Amino acid sequence: MSGLILHVDLSKGSAVTKEYSDGFFRTFLGGGAIGTYFLLKETGAETDPLSPQNVLTIAPGLPTGAAVSGVSRCSVTALSPETGAVGDSQAGGSFGPFLRRAGIDAVVITGSAPVLSYLFIHDGAAEIIEKPDLADRSVLECFDALTAEHSEGKVSILQCGPAGEKKVRFASLASDLHNVYGRTGMGAVFGSKNLRAVVASPTGKIEFADPEALKELAKKGVKRINEDGAGETLKKYGTPGIVGGNAMVGNLSTHNYSAGFHEKYAQLDGSHFVDRIGSKGTTCFACAIGCRKTVKTETPYRVSDRLGGPEFETLGVLGSNLDIFDPVAVARANELCNNYGLDTITMGGIASFLCEAVEKGDIDGEQLGIENFGFGKPEGIFTLIEQTGRGQGLGEVLAKGFSGAVEHFGKATRPYAVQVKNHGFAVHMPQVKPSMALLYAVSPIGADHMSSEHDWISTDTSEAARGLGLYNPGEVESYGPEKVRGVTYSQLYYGLLDSLGLCMFVWGPGGVYDYTELEDLLRATSGYQMTFWELMKAAERRITMMRLLNLRRGFTAADDQLPAKMFTPLKGGASDGKAVDKQKFEAMRANYYLLMGWDEKGVPTKGKLYDLDLLWAAGDE
Repeated sequence: MSGLILHVDLSKGSAVTKEYSDGFFRTFLGGGAIGTYFLLKETGAETDPLSPQNVLTIAPGLPTGAAVSGVSRCSVTALSPETGAVGDSQAGGSFGPFLRRAGIDAVVITGSAPVLSYLFIHDGAAEIIEKPDLADRSVLECFDALTAEHSEGKVSILQCGPAGEKKVRFASLASDLHNVYGRTGMGAVFGSKNLRAVVASPTGKIEFADPEALKELAKKGVKRINEDGAGETLKKYGTPGIVGGNAMVGNLSTHNYSAGFHEKYAQLDGSHFVDRIGSKGTTCFACAIGCRKTVKTETPYRVSDRLGGPEFETLGVLGSNLDIFDPVAVARANELCNNYGLDTITMGGIASFLCEAVEKGDIDGEQLGIENFGFGKPEGIFTLIEQTGRGQGLGEVLAKGFSGAVEHFGKATRPYAVQVKNHGFAVHMPQVKPSMALLYAVSPIGADHMSSEHDWISTDTSEAARGLGLYNPGEVESYGPEKVRGVTYSQLYYGLLDSLGLCMFVWGPGGVYDYTELEDLLRATSGYQMTFWELMKAAERRITMMRLLNLRRGFTAADDQLPAKMFTPLKGGASDGKAVDKQKFEAMRANYYLLMGWDEKGVPTKGKLYDLDLLWAAGDE
């Protein structure tokens, strides 16, 4: 590792590298932990997420760039324009490895460029290049323009789309064309800084501590992936391959989270549509799984194969949750979101909110100004996405997310807004998965399905569970102590994966590699003899820093709540009649605070801050 972090001030037009110690990297590892550290150090309680003072960090992890499956992810962290809390998003692909091969271990960006610009990183340095003619270009158009401009060598491009330029609060970032940093509005932060893209040129080589050990780890991974049934499903269908299984247990969000099942679910399953509209597979840097699937068709809607196909979450929130079961229609909606740079999850949630409000009569459909709008009507959804991506028409209202929509259409529409901290739900249903009820409420970035393991971890007897200290398996429906431990301990572990830039499909509990091999990976890449204890404490430090940042910004335990709809019974399928038990949920949340070393108001105790060497972050040192 270079130990170099690039500090960019777009207002001043400066880009300076600073060297950080081994102690710094062992303390924070990388990813969102480093990003949250700089937010705590350099922002205040009143910092506007869309102001030049917001601090945006792009950070891979210590192992990133090693030619081992699942070691390519990178985090983008800043104050979220969507929630006002900490914002953090991850994606795989090539950008993280290319950034490290460009000689940089992280980038910290402040200020705002006077005109639309992009950042070109190579040879351990950076140039701020003015490029106003990129304005309003789609993700595809910008990618092609920047690729042509740097045709002398291979580059990786991280960019916001037109939605980011328009400061849509849930705008995403595209990493090249098949990977998306979808959540928490990091695209809007790019837009607020007049930063259209960051281009990384891999002009150097990462010096790893033990290349031979890495080769052996890589071989183990390939062998296990080829022998594993779940890995085979991902290789063949990608995440769309899990639609059917989730629908059968009532865990497929339908009709704006009113049901967990629909009889037409199979049409959205990868096994159904891959032969119809499947095109080719792509993969993240050096990964043997290749779970990214593209689609291509001309009818009934044209969909290209350049922007990736819909993932499981998108098939739910832009498909079943809108009562749309034509996979071509969902693929088209996905492509529109990706080309404008919009988070498919929150976009789908807001569309579902509007559909139900119109259905229930709390919004006059004509008021929307969109023809053919409602559940099961894809053309109206396409128009909604286009208006939102352009910041025009109804898109001006929706640019602020759920809160802006409720404010505009009135309090009567609030029950249809399925969100926590203005952040839309994923497909997974808290009514079916009590672990998601707790996690959606307490996750520092708002409702997020990728911040801990799901309920199986606390019902299992394997080493994946026991290795996290879970010894008393219970029932999936349980709200008891083992379920709370399962969420808490696996949230720490997922925080570790995010800090190290590791993929949960490969490095998650029960994945391709086990916990001891995580230590091996760190030794072989960084040379650090880090124990699992040390790594998990670093993960706990990250979550606690995120909590401290949110408390500073005015969030309290009252914000760790679920929307009222979660306490209403679902209709149909295996989850018929299921709802979140409010009293048991509140007990889970109280026990979660205890396990995290926080008081009854969700504030980390002084003892916990002392334990994690974070007294400085609370102003106590």
